[in-house]
Amino acid sequence: MGVMELNEFKEYFANFNQPWYFPKPYETTKLLRKIGYINNKVHLHNAHVTMTNPKVYSRFVKTVIMKPFLERLPDDKLRKRYLDSFLYEFEKKGANRSQNLWSLDYVRLNIIADKR
Repeated sequence: MGVMELNEFKEYFANFNQPWYFPKPYETTKLLRKIGYINNKVHLHNAHVTMTNPKVYSRFVKTVIMKPFLERLPDDKLRKRYLDSFLYEFEKKGANRSQNLWSLDYVRLNIIADKR
C-alpha cells in the first residue's frame, strides 16, 4: 500500500492526478520541428544520484518530488507525517538493496537543437 492510500491521507488524494508529464523523445522531436527547430538530437539518459545522508535525502525529496503531494495536505503537522511515512516506507523497502539506500535513479531527456 502506498502512503497516499493510508487511512490518514487517502481523503486528500481522492481524484488526484499525477502532476508530471514525461514526453517521449519522438514527441519532443515532433514538437521541436513544429516550433521551428532543426538538427534535433533528442535522447534519454539514465542517471543515478546518491545523497550523503537521510537528512539531505529528505530535504531533496520534500522540495523536488513531494511538493505537489504535500500541497494537498491542510497543515504542516500532516505534511510532516506524510513525508515521514514516505521515508519510513522507502527505508523499509530499500533495506534489502545492495546500493546506497539514500539514492535515486532518474531519466533525463537531453535535447540539442538549432533554431532556424
